[in-house]
Amino acid sequence: MSEAVARAEMAEAGEREGRMRGRSVGHRIEIDAPPELVWDFIADFEGWQGWNPLYVETRGRAEPGATLHFQVRLPGMKPQRARARVLACEPEQRLEYLVSGLGGLVRTQRVVALEELSPTRCAVLNLEIMGGLLGGVLSRMLGEKVGQALEGMNAALRTIAERKWRGQSG
Repeated sequence: MSEAVARAEMAEAGEREGRMRGRSVGHRIEIDAPPELVWDFIADFEGWQGWNPLYVETRGRAEPGATLHFQVRLPGMKPQRARARVLACEPEQRLEYLVSGLGGLVRTQRVVALEELSPTRCAVLNLEIMGGLLGGVLSRMLGEKVGQALEGMNAALRTIAERKWRGQSG
């Protein structure tokens, strides 16, 4: 997929009704595994720490209204603790949650969207929208690192899902 197409998809996903406005960064990947198998990894938030290089500690359930507690590690930075509120969890479609910091001056909305390409293949769009009064500053400071981290998360998701689909151990 071309960079221009990926940017257009991310912009469209970021503008979906109900999502906050802000600068977005993300990564899209295709995975050779059934969407329901990939979704099992996405929806198991507490299991993310076992395979996900971005989330080194995770606690909480991927259910609307639930609170997630986690520690993230961006490339070249110390892990940071955060918590989020789950906005949406639609099986085999999307998981969305909102992080708010500095009294609401910084808000980030994470979107992990799943698209079925065939019964045994899917695409995952991993998107972060940075908003709030300081969202633009955050985007300029950390946008590239967040993009790298989302790409790493997607690559790890593809590896673990494809291994499971082929019957290999992780």
